[in-house]
Amino acid sequence: MVNFVDEYPRQLDERGRIILPSKVREKMSDTIYVTRSMSDKCLHMYTQEEWDKISEKINQLPTATDRNAAAFVRLFFGKATSAVIDKQGRIPIAKRLMEYAGLSKDIVLVGANTRLEIWDSAEWDSYQNGLSDDFMLEGIREYGLNI
Repeated sequence: MVNFVDEYPRQLDERGRIILPSKVREKMSDTIYVTRSMSDKCLHMYTQEEWDKISEKINQLPTATDRNAAAFVRLFFGKATSAVIDKQGRIPIAKRLMEYAGLSKDIVLVGANTRLEIWDSAEWDSYQNGLSDDFMLEGIREYGLNI
């Protein structure tokens, strides 16, 4: 299993591509998957291995008999895109995904364990500034983490 940590300030080039940091590229296969976050104004980037795990879980949903499950599957996979990392370590981000996340030229790749999140730099700063100083401590208590 791949674990992503750290923050990586990046810039989108004029063609909507991101140069992945070498530390990130080392953990990636040639193909990556990018989809919308379900909870925040950012994108989620997955390795092939992690995408396969997610797909396997989603394939268990009763899409033939449950309209909500079918709608979820359509939106989750229909709004996602796959990309191949080129020889310069770049990945293209689909325009519709860039618009969804409000990405400008300055972005941040944020390690989120089994995925990377792609945030507009200003949106990432705003998100962090909106969290209370005790947010991490509250999370440790709420989720029963002993770290």
